[in-house]
Amino acid sequence: MNSEKLKIAVLGGTGNIGEGMVLRLALQNLMPEGVKNEVIIGSRSKETAKEAAKQALSELENCGFDTSGITITGNSNLEAAQAAKIIIPTIRFDYVLPLLNDIREALENKILITPVVPMVKEGDLFVYKPPEEGSAALAIQKNVPASTKVVAAFHNIPAGKLRDVVKCKAVHHALVCSDDAEAKKLVIKLTEHMGCLKPLDGGSLKQASTMESLTPLLINLAKLNGLKDLGINFS
Repeated sequence: MNSEKLKIAVLGGTGNIGEGMVLRLALQNLMPEGVKNEVIIGSRSKETAKEAAKQALSELENCGFDTSGITITGNSNLEAAQAAKIIIPTIRFDYVLPLLNDIREALENKILITPVVPMVKEGDLFVYKPPEEGSAALAIQKNVPASTKVVAAFHNIPAGKLRDVVKCKAVHHALVCSDDAEAKKLVIKLTEHMGCLKPLDGGSLKQASTMESLTPLLINLAKLNGLKDLGINFS
């Protein structure tokens, strides 16, 4: 990494997972070994994204962090993607492929991290419903330019733990899958300094279906057993 800050676009950064991702990435700028970055929140509405950026900075300030070295901005999904090297869509699977089609040209030669899980609610519980490609990650890879490096990560991280940048003490394993070794290496480096996360190499992108399917399992286990914010720890 050079001295230039890494620009990361979190598309759908106004939702629960997106909000936590923004906070965790931004806080790396305060860590000695953190990956120095600028976070760009993307939304359909530029004004909504700008307001979310202000709220994120305000939240960090209210938690006692020095935000003078932190940059969080907001923009439209397209402009956020155009400016970034890494793009993270944090939206439902139903919406992700149309969004990626809309910003397709901005995805050329970029790293795209997908935490997207295709699942539906049946009764009180959730069921994994992968597309015909076998996983959201493989469907995304099929629908982006060949130069886009797709990495599957962050599926099994509870949103509440991501957002709790002060009190979170639990360390959850974050599985990272990709067919591109360099892109995987960079995402693992990012994850190492996000706080309460420990990355594990999960293999090729074909393994993403297993990772994705664990998310509805964790949600269902939490609901059935009166638990909250379940993550995964391997030992």
